[in-house]
Amino acid sequence: MINFEELTFHLDLNKKIYVAYSGGSDSSALLYLLHQNNINNFEAIHINHNLSKNAFQWQSHCEQICESLKVKLHVESIEITPEGDGLESAARKARYDIFSKYLNFNEQILLGHHSNDVAETFLLRLFRGTGVDGLDGLAVKRKVGEGYLVRPLIKFSKDQILNYLKSNNIKYINDESNFELEQDRNYIRNTIIPAIENRWNKASSRIAKTSGFVKDRNSSYEYLFNIKFQSLISNKIEVNELKKLDEVFIIDILRMSLKNLGIAMPSKKIIDEIIKTFIKSNPGPKSEVSWTRADNDQPGGHICYRDKSIVISKK
Repeated sequence: MINFEELTFHLDLNKKIYVAYSGGSDSSALLYLLHQNNINNFEAIHINHNLSKNAFQWQSHCEQICESLKVKLHVESIEITPEGDGLESAARKARYDIFSKYLNFNEQILLGHHSNDVAETFLLRLFRGTGVDGLDGLAVKRKVGEGYLVRPLIKFSKDQILNYLKSNNIKYINDESNFELEQDRNYIRNTIIPAIENRWNKASSRIAKTSGFVKDRNSSYEYLFNIKFQSLISNKIEVNELKKLDEVFIIDILRMSLKNLGIAMPSKKIIDEIIKTFIKSNPGPKSEVSWTRADNDQPGGHICYRDKSIVISKK
């Protein structure tokens, strides 16, 4: 059963709420949960990606459902141009750009991600060789534009969502692209996780819990690390002070500094290049390292040497 109080724990019910409504099972559950619990100040946004032959049928479904519930629906039609990380990443960026357009100060847009999605994301990042920061899963709440993106179903399982839909006789659409195995996430969802759960019951739930443990440990570590090295976490750091430290601490000082500046985290290869250029060598005025993020979700970074310090800036 989906507890409504737990669902709304991270929401400000006095601010405008939007539901990112695809018509699928997860977003349909969100839409009906808000409607059934008499949340009046919410609207829905449907984004037509124009990728499926059924795209306009799905749009029509969303329009009909919102009309029947008397929920205001905004429809956005987009064309996806894959770049860098591919179609999925390009579609995600396009969606977030639309969310930012709608959100005024402290308003919220809700996504239907659940605990199974957390498990998929954990495995996807694990297989791609992410750092520990990337294993703490999907954020329940994060800034987007002037407002917030919130995932209120994140602690609930897919089975709980489907049971809610079934018990309330709620109709939803099935996106056939969710079963196309060319996409890494779909392969994990439809092939790897079922194989794991044949051996270990409720493996997705356990993976999601592990992701939560990682998130808690990351938060504690970051808090204590910032206290100990607060004088070095900056956009300008004296190289001689860094050289006094073990390499593992130097790397985390760089990572914390980049995070505070909103700059994309570099790959391990770039991190190694930074260490070699500024720490293991004698840097000079021409010493510099730059990087970008393939999906352009965050600005790239640039590090140079000035006044006996490394200077970090957005690229």
